[in-house]
Amino acid sequence: MRFYVPEWDDNVDANYDFLHDEHSTLAKTERELQYIWDIFDYDTTPIDGVLISREQVEESNTKLDNLTTYGVYHPESRLHLPDWLPTISDCGAWGYKSLPFPPYGNQEMLDFYEQMDVTVGVTIDHLVLGSGQEGRLYLDKRAFKRSGFTPSDIPETIADNVDVMVDEWPTDWPEYVTEYDETIYGETSPIPFERADFEGSLSGVLTRFADDPRAVYRENDTQFRYDLTLENAAEMKALYDAKDYSFRLMVAVQGWDADSYARATQDVLDHGYQYLGIGGVAGSPVDDVRDIVTAVGNTVKTHERAETMRVDTHVFGFAKTDAFDTVGQAGMASFDSASMLRAAWTGGDNYHLSSDRRYDAIRVRFGTTRDTLEESIEKALHGQELLHALRAFDNGESIADAIREWYATATVALDGLPPYLEANHLDEKYDQRLLRDVEQQFRDDYEYSRALRANFSRTFRRQVVKHLRDNGTDATLDEYESLVETARNIFETKFPQTLDAVEALEDREDEVATFAQIQRVVEDYVTADVIDDEEYLEAYEDLLRVKPWRECDCPICEDLGIEVAVFRANNRNRRRGFHNMRRFYDEFEEDLPKLLVATPATEELTQVETVEDYLGGECPDLWEQIYDLPVAEIGTLDNGGLYEWWTDAPSAVATDAMAGPVSEFCVRYDDLYLYDPDGDVSQQTVQEIEDANCTVHIYDSGDDVRAAVLDRLDYDNEFVPKRPVQIELGDF
Repeated sequence: MRFYVPEWDDNVDANYDFLHDEHSTLAKTERELQYIWDIFDYDTTPIDGVLISREQVEESNTKLDNLTTYGVYHPESRLHLPDWLPTISDCGAWGYKSLPFPPYGNQEMLDFYEQMDVTVGVTIDHLVLGSGQEGRLYLDKRAFKRSGFTPSDIPETIADNVDVMVDEWPTDWPEYVTEYDETIYGETSPIPFERADFEGSLSGVLTRFADDPRAVYRENDTQFRYDLTLENAAEMKALYDAKDYSFRLMVAVQGWDADSYARATQDVLDHGYQYLGIGGVAGSPVDDVRDIVTAVGNTVKTHERAETMRVDTHVFGFAKTDAFDTVGQAGMASFDSASMLRAAWTGGDNYHLSSDRRYDAIRVRFGTTRDTLEESIEKALHGQELLHALRAFDNGESIADAIREWYATATVALDGLPPYLEANHLDEKYDQRLLRDVEQQFRDDYEYSRALRANFSRTFRRQVVKHLRDNGTDATLDEYESLVETARNIFETKFPQTLDAVEALEDREDEVATFAQIQRVVEDYVTADVIDDEEYLEAYEDLLRVKPWRECDCPICEDLGIEVAVFRANNRNRRRGFHNMRRFYDEFEEDLPKLLVATPATEELTQVETVEDYLGGECPDLWEQIYDLPVAEIGTLDNGGLYEWWTDAPSAVATDAMAGPVSEFCVRYDDLYLYDPDGDVSQQTVQEIEDANCTVHIYDSGDDVRAAVLDRLDYDNEFVPKRPVQIELGDF
């Protein structure tokens, strides 16, 4: 089973300066960016693939051009995706859920996937929404832009009786839209709405909008979305089969309950699909998802066993550790989620060791655009005193010494500014139009520029830089002096805040870096007027008592130490998210181990179209026992690695010198169940695979392979969980 992560530009600055909270360069395009697959090694990367949605890709014209021109695996794409990570691309139905129709056509999406060079492309679905209203009125947001009438002005008689969806409609709808509503096709500049458009009875308003290019009303929108998703599935399969595409086609199904999902599943299986995606369950209660996954799994297994064929199933947007058993027994082949990544910066309990052990990272606040200069400076100083204390605590060093050294460094940075400005403020190197270029010059030229920003805030340094750009006379030196005096007054009258208290504790306890000492600094920080985070104090104390980052062996925790447990902007928070994904993946592997069922390839593989044909024709004893196995991945091996069951057969096969490539591939698996009745795999190959920490089990019987895999999973021979009786009864 494979875990995919959605791709949402989740990258970090590889050379970020944590000491000064400074990017390696001011221009993002010049930074060395790292994704999760750059930070972890091949064998420890906590994902098995990447989900790339068109809706997200199109948010940046540069990204769209790069990916469609070069493909996702090309270096020019800037994704750095390694060849071994498979990719799924879909439309991003959540992004256009408020539109009356998906904004893409079927042939267009197939061409898009081909340009992207992804492993799997997904059919166009339309999210089935559950709002409690069957009737849904769609309104073009463009018609509100030049109108004094706003969506909030829509009368309650309408909003209370139909589900009103307002979104900006595409300038160009795909041609299929004309089959359902010709009035909106080709409308590029809609007339602004007026209050009169919404006056009168509900039926009168809806009648008025019947042929209006700014509105679409459907009495039973849920059924329409369901049916349109299935119609797209049928048409895309026909288009796909008519051409030799390089990617695998997955069909997306939608529904509103377990039975509707099961009916949709049967419909698409009848079209010949062998990879099915369950859409629309992201954010649903876990029990509802269990019912849906079980219903789909039962339908798929019935089909598989009737046809002696394998069908893979993907769950979109769902990854709950307490549902792993259901997901596994229902025969799901893959799933995706970004929840454990996003959890690193979207709330509390954002540092994870496991699903049961979660801690609150310490929020060290940056100033905001709403802060005055004085507030920004004070926040920065409070933050730096705390950060230096936390690092000393983590390193087992004197917190008092760390605070004293920090104060001295900040003093040097501030004291050195006036003489530098007096000597350089009229220099032509600062005669530049763009503020960023002036800031880059100052950052490079003033020795303590980074320390200045870290200790006295970005706002403070930015004001210095603005004056440098606007300089023309010596009179502006007064402005610099005023800035420095503001910072000096706060710095020298209020800081250091905790040096005396910590020093007294060190003398009393006769040791350094104790919990009591760091607790004193944290208490001072959270109770400061400009911070006001006292509500988090107890959670921070739990974190600092346990020091969970020391229990983790991921490269992020090992490299950053306590920095990963600090809640402070992208470069810490996303790295913590990557760590969370590693810990999630550990639980995933424990509950659903990485299992590979394979047999060595023979020359006959080159004589058939697909690996599935080969396994069914040349290895029927094996295929008839494994085609419906859950969790495990299935294929055939030669010295190029693994050919998965669904792939096209290679033009050549070589099994000599297989040890190296196969062992490198198997390092990401826990167990290899090797069907080798003729003893073709050498002992050297077996030994090298086991040296890669993948246990090899060799069999000469398909029955034995099946029994061993199911025993490893602790599943019975049928292994599909039964649905509750009340669900099976449906509407009875």
